[in-house]
Amino acid sequence: MYGRKITAALLAALVICTAACGENNVPKGTETAETKKTAATTARTKLTALTGIIELADDDEPAETTEDSTPEETEETEETEETTETAAETEETVTEHETTAPAETTAAETKPVSSEISAESETQTKAAETTVQTTAETTAETTAAPAPDSYDPSFFANDYFIGDSIYTGLSGYGFFPESQVFAKVGLNPQSARTADIKGQTAVTKAQGLQPKRIFIMLGSNGLAYMGNDYMANNMKLLVGDLKAVCPDSAIYVVSIPPVTKAHNDAGQETMEMVNAYNSLLKAMAAEAGAGYLDLCSQLINENGYFSGTYAEADGLHFLGAAYRRMLSFFQTSTA
Repeated sequence: MYGRKITAALLAALVICTAACGENNVPKGTETAETKKTAATTARTKLTALTGIIELADDDEPAETTEDSTPEETEETEETEETTETAAETEETVTEHETTAPAETTAAETKPVSSEISAESETQTKAAETTVQTTAETTAETTAAPAPDSYDPSFFANDYFIGDSIYTGLSGYGFFPESQVFAKVGLNPQSARTADIKGQTAVTKAQGLQPKRIFIMLGSNGLAYMGNDYMANNMKLLVGDLKAVCPDSAIYVVSIPPVTKAHNDAGQETMEMVNAYNSLLKAMAAEAGAGYLDLCSQLINENGYFSGTYAEADGLHFLGAAYRRMLSFFQTSTA
């Protein structure tokens, strides 16, 4: 602003100087009325020009308000305002768009997630139901049938056992009291009908007990020197005697147990003898109206001999595990 005023002042000084110089160029004594008139006119013209220059300098000062702005500046200002308004509108549109879009996206994303959660929840519920059902079925099966080598002693509370040295282990190992067992070393189907233990035979003791079930296992002792047919016939007679005094008792003929391979190879009792005798017992039991329990098949190994899991060192008598296996088999077969 001050630069322009200085420029105007310099121009004014130049004009005055020029006018003065012009007046000085007129020779003295030659001045006429016309010349003086022309000089006055020229001076007024220069003065007017000087005044215009000064006013022009004042008009060139920067406008402090919009009203003093030049047309070009006003036009630029209007364009700037329009641009600003457009930018503001664009920003509002973008902002509104951005605000709305995430909401829609969130809604769209939430729906599948909710579906996945529901599906997972339903799957977990079905899995839980399946587990409960499987557990219930397993429990029912366990209740109905004991696992191998497991039995319920109370199941045999009213039962009676007749046998040889193998059966002596039932009372000797504490499975049952002596009152429920009639067993003697060396007993066979023939001697069992007449042998006396503490003043009682197998039949008279059974008569006094009137047991629910009678389990008879005899024949291992006579296998080597008695004929199979002879032993089978004596077993049939014993069953008849018991049925006569215990008409309400269920009588079961039990197969004799297997022998180990070592015992078999010794030749005194072999698996061939065992299998042949057991076949006769099965047929005899059916004729006598008794049940038949194939215990031999429960104690053999994959090679068809008495399993080392159940056999004593002599290859003929029972370990404790064999008694548990036998009683479990009896329970599941006669329940």
